[in-house]
Amino acid sequence: MKSPVAHWGARAWRRNLDDIVPDPQRPQAFPSTYPMDLMGRIRVRLTAEDGNLVAYGFGGQRIVMPAKSVGGVYTVTNFRFWRGVTHGRALIVLDRENRVLLRADGLWETYGEVSRVCGAARIDRAVHLNPGDWRNYQHLSRSAGQTTAGRGMPNGNHAAVAPRFEKAPQYRRLRTRPRGRTPRALALVALFGLTLGFSGFFGALPAAALPIWFGAVRTLLGIVGVILGLSAGLWAGAAITHIWADALRWAGASLTAGGLAPVRRFFGRRREHAGAWLGAANVALVALFIALIGWGPGVGLSSLADGFRDASLVASLRANGVTTQGALIDVPRYETDSNVNTTVTDVATLAFKAHGETQQAADPSIGGRPLPLDADDPAATQVPETVVYLPDNPQVAAARQQIAGSVWHGAPTANLISGGIFTLALPPLFLYLVLRVRRLRWRRAKDLVEGLSA
Repeated sequence: MKSPVAHWGARAWRRNLDDIVPDPQRPQAFPSTYPMDLMGRIRVRLTAEDGNLVAYGFGGQRIVMPAKSVGGVYTVTNFRFWRGVTHGRALIVLDRENRVLLRADGLWETYGEVSRVCGAARIDRAVHLNPGDWRNYQHLSRSAGQTTAGRGMPNGNHAAVAPRFEKAPQYRRLRTRPRGRTPRALALVALFGLTLGFSGFFGALPAAALPIWFGAVRTLLGIVGVILGLSAGLWAGAAITHIWADALRWAGASLTAGGLAPVRRFFGRRREHAGAWLGAANVALVALFIALIGWGPGVGLSSLADGFRDASLVASLRANGVTTQGALIDVPRYETDSNVNTTVTDVATLAFKAHGETQQAADPSIGGRPLPLDADDPAATQVPETVVYLPDNPQVAAARQQIAGSVWHGAPTANLISGGIFTLALPPLFLYLVLRVRRLRWRRAKDLVEGLSA
């Protein structure tokens, strides 16, 4: 028999399976998640021993409840104590006065395993209490000889509220989770925060090192680099977590055996999460396909349209423009939204005189961007410029340095090239996605057939 757990042999795995194999002579009930310790051993269960109801929890916890003191065993979707918050799914054991003796959080199989344990302890079978189920509250009240409007539903209110209970003096809460859960969660958050932060930063560095004239493809490379970096950070965090858990298992097994345990059984290659990574890869490919549509045909067509518009403007200013001296200044633009929040936008503006009057025209974005303002203090920008404007329409103007060269130089050409390359990459990527989806369907069908044949 081959063990599905890397650090267990076949004999140890078979011995652990004995805990969950149904035994009519010794029935046991487990939460649906089968809580295990670090070594993979099931620690939480409910059973009957010597006619008593016995519950086991983490940390060696063992709670014995004599059958004569148990008034009923119930599973609830949610519940609350008097003047307390509402709790989730749990197994509740009540005494003869309808007070809680035991609370075991989690989803338990009411009419299967739990009822068989109750039968072995000679207790009434377990019952599931739904919020607002009046008949269940009547059953609960009859066991204590009280009226139906006594403890569960005050004043006979039939509203669908969570059942309320009192704690017995012998109340115990079963430890269904190992200790140190909060520190472990905080440590995992810190670990993944570090790995994601460093990997995302290093993933963005290659795109940040490219010159600005690379255009929109620089932004795409930055996004892809960050996503790849974050994926690497997730993988690194998971790998560190697995290695640390394997090291603790190896140390525990070595301590138990009184010698060094085989290292390969504990630090072998993991394959149980391959499906999750495969799904993540499929989602990433779909997101990449959508991004390539935007940065391929989208950016290419937009750059082509902007290039023709800039070429027309430059040709008109070269043929009919009038030259004068002016300056590049900042003219703030104020916008107010529905919540009366004001947004200030710095607009690069050319100030010059035409026809004896001072004109202000927004600097056009020739080549993808207007002339830059002072980065430290945009409002203080005052840069002398030679301005070319149309005499019949002074609002159509540009700096002479903007119309001196080709409008296609730099970012527009890079955008066209990258857009064309990404557009050509779309068909093979789409075909690859179709093949992956078909392969996934074939695999699922194969697993279904193998399961039916088994």
